[in-house]
Amino acid sequence: MLHPALIILIVFLFIFLLLLGPLITYFWAKSIAIWFKGVKRIDNRKDLARYPKLAEIVRTIKAICRHYEAPMPEIGIYPSREINAFATGRPGDSLIAISTGLIKNFTDDEIKGVLAHEVSHLIHKDLRFILLVQGICDLVIIVLSSLVFVLAAAPRRRDEEESFGSQIVRFIFAFVLYIIVTTILRIIALIIVCWVTRKRELKADRKGAEIVGTDRMIATLKKLLSLEKQEESLDDFLPEEKTPEDDLDFEETKKQTNDYQKEPNSISLLKISTGKKRSDWLLELFRTHPPLEERIAVLKKLKKQRGNF
Repeated sequence: MLHPALIILIVFLFIFLLLLGPLITYFWAKSIAIWFKGVKRIDNRKDLARYPKLAEIVRTIKAICRHYEAPMPEIGIYPSREINAFATGRPGDSLIAISTGLIKNFTDDEIKGVLAHEVSHLIHKDLRFILLVQGICDLVIIVLSSLVFVLAAAPRRRDEEESFGSQIVRFIFAFVLYIIVTTILRIIALIIVCWVTRKRELKADRKGAEIVGTDRMIATLKKLLSLEKQEESLDDFLPEEKTPEDDLDFEETKKQTNDYQKEPNSISLLKISTGKKRSDWLLELFRTHPPLEERIAVLKKLKKQRGNF
């Protein structure tokens, strides 16, 4: 059987590898997002002079960050028909990116609601908090499942000789039990992480309402909901008229990003919306964002309690 020292070494190796993922995500989140989504940074004065909406976006984010004494993030846009935006990165090295689809379809007031929500994620350091929860869950999983494996694989009686065949059977049983326990714990951990992200989304909505006013935040979420409910494809409701932002040259990508491919957590977790409709209660456990109807209801309740901020 495996030597106890070797088992301990394997366990620590697993722990290191599990924690490596969240660390990489945290420290390189911005770079990953820029590469994955083909984000074009808005850092050129000529761009701001030519594109009024981009200039307004920059002014809004600067004003919010100045008021809350938060580090100014980089600002970018990415070529996509999805109506979305996301915040990612760590303090001092963060990014807020807005899709061209959102810029085309939202008014300046509605965009301010989106920006307030995303800046709130950065103010609350939500990415760090969520990755910390994920890291703790991963650590608990590897410790508990490894403990189960060691106990199941350990010989029952030390005073009796055990055949090699019996050792193999016990090892296989321990491994199968390890897989089952790990799978169950991973499902539980995923439910916990999703629950945490939903709570952080509601917190960002409340902070966004504090920044731009509850009515404006509700109007922004209602606009997202109305687009989400449309049965037509996005092509059917994108405006046909050409906007100045259509002329932007996305040199870093040269292609339209695929909105439906699997995104890194550093992008998907802190979006304004996932675009997913309500589903049955079981699938709701695995949502990273609350349904828009619920988010609107929470803000309406908040308005009744406190009035418009």
